[in-house]
Amino acid sequence: MRRCPVLRWAVPVRLLAVPLALALGPALAWAQAAAGASAVAPATPAAAGDCAPGPGQQRLTEGPVALLWRTVPAVPAVGQGFALHVALCPAGARLLRVDATMPEHRHGMNYRPSLHALGPGHWRADGLLWHMSGRWELRLDVALGDARHVLRQSVQLP
Repeated sequence: MRRCPVLRWAVPVRLLAVPLALALGPALAWAQAAAGASAVAPATPAAAGDCAPGPGQQRLTEGPVALLWRTVPAVPAVGQGFALHVALCPAGARLLRVDATMPEHRHGMNYRPSLHALGPGHWRADGLLWHMSGRWELRLDVALGDARHVLRQSVQLP
C-alpha cells in the first residue's frame, strides 16, 4: 500500500484512481477552465448580453436568457458517454432539463442525464450518450423567475 498524497492516509491508490477521476475530473476540469486555471472562482454571469463564449463553448439565447455550453470531452464520440457544462446568464436562471433527440429518426437518447449545480449560473449534466452518428438536436430547459425558456441547438455527430 502507498500513501495517497491527496487524502493523506494509506489506501490502495489504484482503487481510488478511477472513482476519483470519474467523480472529480469533470468538475475540476470545468472549474479550472472557467477560472482560467487559477484558484479564483469564476465570475458570476450578470446578464444575457454579458455572456461571451470562451474557447470551445457554444452560445444560445432565448429572450432574456443566454446559455453557454461545452462538452467534456471536447468532441463526443458515438457510443461514448460525455458531460455537458453550462453557464447561464443571468446567474439566477436555473437549468431544469437537458435532452437530445434525432429528429430524422424520431428518437432520443437512451439515458436521462443528471443535473448538478456547480455554483451561481454554472451547471453540469452528466450521463449523456449519443449512440448514433448524424444530426442531434440538443434541448436545454431553463427557468428564470416564473418563466420557462427552451433553448435548442442542432449538433452534427460524424
